[in-house]
Amino acid sequence: MKKRIATLFTAGMLLVTPLGAQAATPVAYKTPVKVQIQNTASYSVYIKGFYKLKNLSTGAEKFLQPNMNVAVSKSAAGVSISANGIKESSAAGFSLTELQGGVKISTFSNDTPIRSGASSNYSVKATGKSGEAVEYIGQITNAAGEVWLNVKTATGTTGWASRSTTFLPQAAPSLSLITVNSKNYRGSFDILPNSSNVKAINYLDIENYLKGVVPNEMPASWHKEALKAQAITARSYAANTGVMQATTSSQVYRGYNSEDSRATTAVNETAGEYVMYNGKPIQTFFFSTSGGRTANVSDVWNSSQASFPYLVSVESPDEKSSHNSWSQSFSSRTLLTNFGYGSNVVLYDIQLAKPGQNGEVRGATLVTSAGTKSFTGNELNMRTYFKSGTSLLRSNWFDLTASKSYNVQTATGKQSQFSVLGQGVQLANSTSNVSGSSVSVQTASGVVSQSTDPASIVANGKGWGHRIGMSQYGAKAYAEKGWTAEKIVTHYFKGTTISTK
Repeated sequence: MKKRIATLFTAGMLLVTPLGAQAATPVAYKTPVKVQIQNTASYSVYIKGFYKLKNLSTGAEKFLQPNMNVAVSKSAAGVSISANGIKESSAAGFSLTELQGGVKISTFSNDTPIRSGASSNYSVKATGKSGEAVEYIGQITNAAGEVWLNVKTATGTTGWASRSTTFLPQAAPSLSLITVNSKNYRGSFDILPNSSNVKAINYLDIENYLKGVVPNEMPASWHKEALKAQAITARSYAANTGVMQATTSSQVYRGYNSEDSRATTAVNETAGEYVMYNGKPIQTFFFSTSGGRTANVSDVWNSSQASFPYLVSVESPDEKSSHNSWSQSFSSRTLLTNFGYGSNVVLYDIQLAKPGQNGEVRGATLVTSAGTKSFTGNELNMRTYFKSGTSLLRSNWFDLTASKSYNVQTATGKQSQFSVLGQGVQLANSTSNVSGSSVSVQTASGVVSQSTDPASIVANGKGWGHRIGMSQYGAKAYAEKGWTAEKIVTHYFKGTTISTK
């Protein structure tokens, strides 16, 4: 059926208006989630779609033209934005709301009066800015032969704009994206002040969010049932988390361009499915490699096991991961620095406290020249104490082997030590402190040169990550054995079911 057109003749003018034209409507998110993707003093946002800009301080609204760069910066007023002819500031920030595509919109070449009638003789109701968009209703050729467009602004004001500075209408893009730091994101955004920075919060439907998460948390080439298990687990995590980060501190989210059809299929085939316990979605967790068994939450974090009966240690065999078993070597100075000791302290011994069901480390005691001190904490604390450079230890499931490379003669006898760096040495006529990375030592077979502080303390461990909840390599192994996503997930989260809310 053809669309009806109303034609009105009046005073030598022709007005053409589509009846029942689609209005600009915000995209509705069934289950919205929020992710912080930027937090710097300034950045650029590129609009690839149809969005409404709202000043959160004044409430003023306007449609933005597609394919436009918006400069965002922190200012004394709060947040400032600049885009073509639009320059605004707001103490509370701005929102960019995604609108339905397909709407006919017009834009302006420069500032354009929107008048109450189709002639420059009529009063000005609003002013369209370069960079602003308006809904197109229809157009007219007036008695003077001038073309005027009937338009509506974001605030609902209708009026007439001269064709001389108003572009003919085009359909708004059906897919709206916003680019930040070369990454395209679906959905809407809040641009909010945050101390000396401006943070960008992406909010969108959870299913579209997961399309930008699953292929970044698990290779899309993995078995489909493993990908579906990842989708279910990631969905439950998001449902129980407020504003997420786009990094491993929440879930790795890289937006639209990172989407993969295989991961998208896994998301779509599990749409709306959550990990449930006692009828409610649970806070799920996942990680790379277990090393053969996952951990009890009480053995890793400062959490009550009774409060999380589904986060218990389970078997996770056949994980084909390079992180299944590993070793990390340390010098005594590295560990002393990690534990907060000064450069003049000597390490004599180190012992681990491993109270976890599988031997997870929750403490360490250091015997040093400054005395004996014990350190306790959760898995993150332990992995930080035993870090190498900026890299955390892969897990807190490990043992230590240590060989003391030196026997040092002291005033009271011989002292076994890991290092002689900084050690006082008696020379023929004076004493000197050992410095540098190597030292020459007289042995029975001659003089040898070796490290003053060799990496003779070795952590031998298993797994990578906190080891709570679902092992990703474990999910892969089970999927390859023929397990379904539901069986995989309920194995790692004991006593749970998979269902929609």
